[in-house]
Amino acid sequence: MEELSGRNSKPAFRSAQIFREIIRNGSTRRAGRELGITQSAVSQYLRLFEDAVGQKLFTRDRRGLIPTTLAIEIYNRLDRYFETLGRIEKEITNSFRTKENRLTIAAPHILSFGLVPKIILAVDNLDPSLEFHFKAQRYDEVAQSVVTGEADIGISRLPLDERFFEWQIVAESKSVCVLHPDHPLADKEIITLDDISDQPQIVLEREYTSTKTGSLTPAKIYSDTIGLDASFVTHGMGIMIDNEFIAKQYQMFDVKIVPFQPAATYHYVVFWRRGSDKFSRQSPLVETFVDVITREQSSREERAG
Repeated sequence: MEELSGRNSKPAFRSAQIFREIIRNGSTRRAGRELGITQSAVSQYLRLFEDAVGQKLFTRDRRGLIPTTLAIEIYNRLDRYFETLGRIEKEITNSFRTKENRLTIAAPHILSFGLVPKIILAVDNLDPSLEFHFKAQRYDEVAQSVVTGEADIGISRLPLDERFFEWQIVAESKSVCVLHPDHPLADKEIITLDDISDQPQIVLEREYTSTKTGSLTPAKIYSDTIGLDASFVTHGMGIMIDNEFIAKQYQMFDVKIVPFQPAATYHYVVFWRRGSDKFSRQSPLVETFVDVITREQSSREERAG
């Protein structure tokens, strides 16, 4: 049988990989050519895979191998798994590459519509040699990207673990209620927990959120994208409890933003990995981030006033 010295060489994995290539290429001969092994080895691995499944996965006619319905179902699942493995392998490889003129920023999704482009423009004026990469992520993912080195710098909110991160606070933010302009509560000066007790709500998935307002029921829609869930509000599907810093990014949505009580306080930060030789509170890059965010916050407040 074909030698097993290559990567991912365990027979079960290899036979699944070869089965996938047979489906993709339509024959054992073309699959072998694609993988750089003999047609005989491909056929042997196919037999191993069919033995593991417990039935034949192909019929043969003059056109070649015809996959069964089960084979197609198995292929669809395997293809997703191998695509995921490929992305993971690429991320791992890239995480060990050093590139002096590369800056990777991680931040909540909604910031990609205005704030992050303005930051990148300002940083590019500071250092035109930089190549920029942006990761739009949840708060937990932003922290994970920075601590693993997949991102150089992030925008998120406290709490963060001071054992792993350093940060500069850029905004203090209070709770707000985001609703459609025609909602019956839209004209109130302050919305309370009692006001929304019977209102359908759009919320972050439970494992990603950290509200301090208790149980906000009933929830109509759960989302894992920060800020983009405001699109459901614009269609009148419910209300959402958010905070001022994020809600100020909703200029593309037709929504009304009203202070909410009891209010939680959030601190948004620019942060980086502790011990980094590229960043500190006094580094030009961090100062640029802070300056752009501060100016953008002031500008939005002036327009709102």
